[in-house]
Amino acid sequence: MAQNLTRYAYWHFRDFVRERGLALIITSSLLGFTVVAPMRAMLGANIGETDAKRILILALPQVVFIAAFIALNGIVSTDRKLGYYRFLFSKPVSIPAYYTQYFIVSVVGFLAVFAFLFGVFALVIRPFNPLGALAFCTLVYLSFGGIAFLVSSLFRYDWPILAGIYLGSALVNGFWGLETGWKLFIRNILPPLHQLSPNDLVNLGTVDTKAVVWLLGYSAICFVAGLIVLWKRPIG
Repeated sequence: MAQNLTRYAYWHFRDFVRERGLALIITSSLLGFTVVAPMRAMLGANIGETDAKRILILALPQVVFIAAFIALNGIVSTDRKLGYYRFLFSKPVSIPAYYTQYFIVSVVGFLAVFAFLFGVFALVIRPFNPLGALAFCTLVYLSFGGIAFLVSSLFRYDWPILAGIYLGSALVNGFWGLETGWKLFIRNILPPLHQLSPNDLVNLGTVDTKAVVWLLGYSAICFVAGLIVLWKRPIG
């Protein structure tokens, strides 16, 4: 069974590049262009380090969340909708292990795409240390990933639910950020995605540890719940 799973790793990488990688590069480039191009035109060709970081901080939240949504959409449900599960699991392969491996591959692919995009940014704007920006991309993907994995394990059409969760979290935390009672209860049920910000990571290389633990813990619980769904419920 483990040998069969290892063989699927190549197909996972190939499918990610073909089905998501190019879409991520094109979409992220276009979204980033809408922020970077006006700032470059305003600041001129000789952009300093501070201004380069400011452009990056403005662009990242607008690009990374949408890119993560594209990369995670249908991570399980697509195989169910299109019937691919019939031949994917015709050989003895653990379904939870199969999708765990694909999730890991998608993380690597997602970061590779942004490493490439940051290289383009360094050529067009100014060379910079990309570690903080890549750390932000990693946190966004992992924080959103467990939630997306659970939703995709439960539902055939996961993207409207994912969009609703993200928008609902943003709206509730925006309007009820200081509320108590039942509003606080609803706010705490939704994922705390509003706590993700690239400012400290890009400028200082630091992060709010409490917020990261809360975010990753929430996502990890959802991911484990998704694995349980795949283990207990027939995928078809």
